[in-house]
Amino acid sequence: MSHPIPSTVRADDLLRHLQDLRSGTYEGAMSRGAKEGVYRQGITLLRSVAVEILEEANTLFLNGTGKVQMIGPEEDGSGGLVTRFELSWPEQRAARVMRGPNGPLQPVRLVVNYSQGFHHPHLSGSTAGLWPFQVTSAADAERQKSVLAAIVELELHQRIFETDWRILPVSRQ
Repeated sequence: MSHPIPSTVRADDLLRHLQDLRSGTYEGAMSRGAKEGVYRQGITLLRSVAVEILEEANTLFLNGTGKVQMIGPEEDGSGGLVTRFELSWPEQRAARVMRGPNGPLQPVRLVVNYSQGFHHPHLSGSTAGLWPFQVTSAADAERQKSVLAAIVELELHQRIFETDWRILPVSRQ
């Protein structure tokens, strides 16, 4: 099958995802244990890229007041795995949601979730997304930058919506 060379559409991940669905594998791995190994390798490869994107957002929007942390990979409580890359900052940690379910304002999150019932892992934010997580090389991880940046922008806007535009330190400049 011949495909046009994409200029802006990220075709590689979705085409690999479709191949995995056809073959019943995840990047060639067949068993759940082997697929979890591919997931963990992908997380290791993605880590520096995810941290770089969150640190850039910290500099641009939080005046460097934020803290980036990686949580996981860990059990998700229902037999799956989850990894979260989070960006928190003082104003966010002190805030409560004003629009939506009442509770503390959550950090900006990049999430890689491999739920028990899923064929393979997905990349998302805390409120949106389900991109195929097809990361087996440094080049694959680097290719995720545009998706990660879009998720971070969405997450920051969501925090503004949930509270107030002044939640971002840059808004006071």
